[in-house]
Amino acid sequence: MNSSSPPLVLDARSRGDFEAGHIQGARPVDWRDFAAVRPSAGTYFFGDPSRWGLLAEPGPKLVTRLRDLGLSRGRSVVVTGDPGGWGEEGRIAWMLLALGASDLALLDGGYPAWRDLPGISIERGSVNAIGPGDFDPVPQPGRRVRLEGLRSLLAEGRRPVLDARTEEEFEGKTLRGQKRGGHIPGARLVPALSLRDSSGRYVSAEALSRLTGPVVPDAPPITYCTGGVRSALLAVLIEARLGIVVANYDGSLWEWSAHPELPLATGPTR
Repeated sequence: MNSSSPPLVLDARSRGDFEAGHIQGARPVDWRDFAAVRPSAGTYFFGDPSRWGLLAEPGPKLVTRLRDLGLSRGRSVVVTGDPGGWGEEGRIAWMLLALGASDLALLDGGYPAWRDLPGISIERGSVNAIGPGDFDPVPQPGRRVRLEGLRSLLAEGRRPVLDARTEEEFEGKTLRGQKRGGHIPGARLVPALSLRDSSGRYVSAEALSRLTGPVVPDAPPITYCTGGVRSALLAVLIEARLGIVVANYDGSLWEWSAHPELPLATGPTR
């Protein structure tokens, strides 16, 4: 955080949790509002779930949504979430970094850590309207990998692939919208649930390194999950703790599993 003005606080929890209590001045944000296709029952039956995880393409609509949050050039951003959630705060942080934000942080421990501080005032209810910011997205290719790019990187075999789902999903359990079960061959399981300690705070660099295995700048990992949410948190934490920029595959298994020609392995973790 290097801005002299107060940071913009983005709260990635559910709207109900936000209205029950939030940091003063925080803005609610839902990662699904920035997806190519918003995950919903309607799009499951009549749409294309393979696009649920994909970040919306840069364009006027995306720019307007980002600016409506209050994002502006030179203003610091803090993203907070629910330690018991799916890593939604990581998805928002990754999205902003992938679109060129440069002064951004996650709130360690999420909203509960702030709420439990002595003497803290909590706001409740909805938020007042604010004027739009002036943020201009500048996509950062190194932070994101698309399907064809991932296929090429897998063929080269130089970069490790990290799977941020549960062991059951890794072995074959499917979630809604996922056409097939299993994991990308050669992937290493790094469950998103292991990224926090018992207090809800993010694990240390040493603990993260044990989970991920070696992470080196000339062959940084690629992360994925079901829809690029849990894997986005993993990518952001690797950068924050280990100092290496990681590419998140936001299409993840919603997209990968929709292509029957693409391989998926099943069975126990390695």
